[in-house]
Amino acid sequence: MKLTIMGSGTSHGVPVIACDCAVCKSTDPHNNRFRASAFVNDGETNIVIDVGPEFRLQAIRQGIKSLDAVLLTHGHADHLHGLDDIRIFSSTKQKDGWHRQTTVWDSIFNRHGDGLKVFADYHAKKAVMAHFDYVFKKTQKGGGKPRMDLWNIEEFSEKNPLKLGSMSIIPIPMMHGTLPSTGYLFTKPDSTGQIHSIAYLTDLNYISDESIEIINRNKGILDHAIIDGLRIKPHSTHFGFKQTMECAQKILPVHTWFTHLTHDLSHDDVQKYIEENLPEFPELEKIVKNGGSVSPAYDTLELTSIS
Repeated sequence: MKLTIMGSGTSHGVPVIACDCAVCKSTDPHNNRFRASAFVNDGETNIVIDVGPEFRLQAIRQGIKSLDAVLLTHGHADHLHGLDDIRIFSSTKQKDGWHRQTTVWDSIFNRHGDGLKVFADYHAKKAVMAHFDYVFKKTQKGGGKPRMDLWNIEEFSEKNPLKLGSMSIIPIPMMHGTLPSTGYLFTKPDSTGQIHSIAYLTDLNYISDESIEIINRNKGILDHAIIDGLRIKPHSTHFGFKQTMECAQKILPVHTWFTHLTHDLSHDDVQKYIEENLPEFPELEKIVKNGGSVSPAYDTLELTSIS
């Protein structure tokens, strides 16, 4: 089970348009940050988490040849506005046992439900319909449309995880300001039956104790956690760096990675900040001393869960 960071940047991306700061002008590839996204693969099943404005470029760079599902964290433009580019993966998808109607919104969204599986919560599904309304309307021929089998991720839980390939996926409820956002816990047993997992938790400024408990009950060995870490200064809809470390200390991954980074600091500066402040988080510091890590993510970073 492998997760690749396809984008580690915030909504502006890095470099930012018209910005001449040191980070935006940097030639270090670690400081070139597409909008936040990830690619997950278990050897047979390909999943992307979020499809922002650079999705086409990310998919080409990653070498994605097929796609089995899209998981959306929420409906903001930097995580959604590349959705039309799933056309290349969805045009040959046909109806199967996944297609069904369960709610009022499903009855609307699934009018074109014979394509690629897209999982989103209620609010993100509303955003899909508002931003991509042409997909759900009769329009002239030509141009093409993405074909989507749109599913409510809230149908799934730790007691009823989403099964894709050999992976079990548990949605993790979070808050992104006043907007609900969905994190994801990917789990898979190794050859001995030991569960290994990767958590992807971006775009949040609050995660409940209940959601933390869901992760801890199901994580087994949490090899990696990718957690929203916008900047040093707290933000109204994102974790600041210390909140990221507070969250990590509650779930204790072997490796913690900050994502959704601004251009405020370079990759090296973020790492320096983490190291200077790590003593405030003794459990994380202990993990690092035992061979783990706490670091900023970067585009193309490949994370493998031992399984």
